[in-house]
Amino acid sequence: MPTEPQRPADLPPPYGPNDSGEPGELGCLRMVIGGPLVLLHLLSAFLVGSAYMVHPDGIWDDNAYAGISVVCFIALHVSGLALLLTLTRSARRTLGLWWLLPPVILIFLAVLRVKTV
Repeated sequence: MPTEPQRPADLPPPYGPNDSGEPGELGCLRMVIGGPLVLLHLLSAFLVGSAYMVHPDGIWDDNAYAGISVVCFIALHVSGLALLLTLTRSARRTLGLWWLLPPVILIFLAVLRVKTV
């Protein structure tokens, strides 16, 4: 008598649901993709925050203006990299579209800081 093939829900945790009810591979994939994105967001937020904390002493303070520009330039590239990683198909399916919000906000804040200095 042939046995019925197992459905994914009947399989052990790597392929079926784990204790939290979500599929095991999906949870691992979220950590693999989301971990580096969180680190990139934190780095970019630190850079943008540093740019907002630096205040030039006057119009003659070229070093402060240059520092703000360099930090915002680096933050733009870090956030751009995070945005590109978030736009990949696997990240969009695994993490969702709300992960596009942090790099867009950080890019906006970095551009705003450079334009208002």
